[in-house]
Formats: sequence, C-alpha cells, structure tokens
Amino acid sequence: MVIDTKIIPVIHKINNSQVRQNIEVCLKNGIDRVFLIDHAGVNKVGELIFSATNFKKEYKMWVGINPLGISTTDALTMDIDLDGLWCDGTASKQDFSFRKFKGQFFGGLAFKYQPQPADMELACENAILSTDVATTSGPGTGRAATIDKIMEIRHHLGKHPMAIASGVSVVNIPFYRGIVDYLLVASSITDKSELIIPEKLIELKAKLDEPLHI
Repeated sequence: MVIDTKIIPVIHKINNSQVRQNIEVCLKNGIDRVFLIDHAGVNKVGELIFSATNFKKEYKMWVGINPLGISTTDALTMDIDLDGLWCDGTASKQDFSFRKFKGQFFGGLAFKYQPQPADMELACENAILSTDVATTSGPGTGRAATIDKIMEIRHHLGKHPMAIASGVSVVNIPFYRGIVDYLLVASSITDKSELIIPEKLIELKAKLDEPLHI
C-alpha cells in the first residue's frame, strides 16, 4: 500500500499578520492546508477559532486548529466551522460518539508528552474507532519519530489514516512518504519569528514529490 503523503504546515500564531504571511507562502507554493496553534493556550482558543474561521473563508482553503489547553473531550464537542481539529491527547470511543465537530479529527496516538500506551496494538485499535487521523510524534518537539515506531503503528492501523507531528525534515521525509497520510511540519521550515522560510518549504515539498522507488 503506497499512500499519497501530504504536507500540512503548522503555523504557531503570533498575530493575524504573521498568520496571513505564512498562509500566502503556503498557497504560493502549492500547499492548501494549514493548522493553526496559539501557545498562549486555553485563554486564546476563542481568538484562535475566530482567526482560523476567517482565514478559511477569505482564502477558501483547508484550515484546522490545535486548541491547546482544551481537553480532547471538550474539543470534540465544539461545533465550529473548520476543516481540521488536532488534539495531542488520546480520544476514547465515547468521546468520538459525542462529537459535534464535523471536520477531520486528528487524535493523539503515542504522542509526545502524553501517557504512552503499554500495548501499541490495542492503542491503534482504539485510534481506528476514535479518530479520523491517528496522529503520532517523536519523543519531543522537533524530534523525529523512529521509522520502527511508524512502521509498527502503520501495521496495526492498516488503511486508517495516519499523521506525524514532530521532527519532519528533508532528512527523514524519504522514510515517511508513502507510509503516512499527513506530515504536520513546523520547526524545520520556520524561523525564530514563526515565519515560514519559503526556500525550506520548497525544499521539503520537492523531497516529498520525488519519484518513489518501489
């Protein structure tokens, strides 16, 4: 099974002008999906939702958020007009059954800084039932997931969509592409001002678009 892997840049929101600049860099380079995060946490979630909704309407593109500081249970009950909702925490089947969010739900699976599953197969079975996209990571921010971890999760998930949300770079993207559905990227393509460096995004996209040797 070879998957058409897609890049989703993660924009760490500082202000609307900075978000706009990043979105326009993405669109100019053929990327039409973004996630927005505000590290100010729960106190800024309302503003984050408002900004994300307006950017989605203005640019007619796929926009999602990670509402830091809100529990996975509460996040899923939000009735918001956005395309993606990403939570680091693990969802349960009960959370999924009570969801009001209608877009794609990216739910944490063996995610950084979260309790790690004792049984990966069982955790993947739960993710199939409680997420639209099972989302894993390396051990920390900017740290890559090992290929062994990714292959184990893919094996247990089968055809269920999967994402990686840390440490993706031009060095390891050849190992991930064709295996995972989405690569959520921030650290390797942004500067200290949280602006996407066009050359870095172009380089990453070019690496993703190279022919697969099967």
